Amino acid sequence: MGWEVEIIGYSTSFTQGITLLLTIHSLNEANGAQAVPSKLLAEYAGIPFASAVKTLKSLSAAGIASSKEGAGGGAFLAKPVSEITLLDIFTAVEQDTTLFKLHTGINCDQSHVDNLKKRVEVCIADAANAMKESLRGVTLENIWTGDKLP
Repeated sequence: MGWEVEIIGYSTSFTQGITLLLTIHSLNEANGAQAVPSKLLAEYAGIPFASAVKTLKSLSAAGIASSKEGAGGGAFLAKPVSEITLLDIFTAVEQDTTLFKLHTGINCDQSHVDNLKKRVEVCIADAANAMKESLRGVTLENIWTGDKLP
């Protein structure tokens, strides 16, 4: 038998998105800054500027963050941290990336092979759904305050 399950390695955009949003929130809390210039935000978050801009674009397209140009412009949260879940951020930056890439290359003519493949797929789908539910249950506010974390 030779089936493999490969866990897809995601980019760092997911955790960068979390970091960027928490940094915006932190600056809002500390000094009332509504919009944070992207270059300053990237510097404070410790993220390369190009990566920060790309991630912010994904977050903006999803309605999580927004930006305004000109004097006093920059990135800001489009909704309260209590309404932004980790699943929202994950979906915004990873879009349609699947959690697991399946390879069920069982090379034999036994009749039970199709059932084995289906069972593997069901188990992996359950794991992916559990991860999504876990991410759905955590908001940025939970991370900020430390409340209601798993």
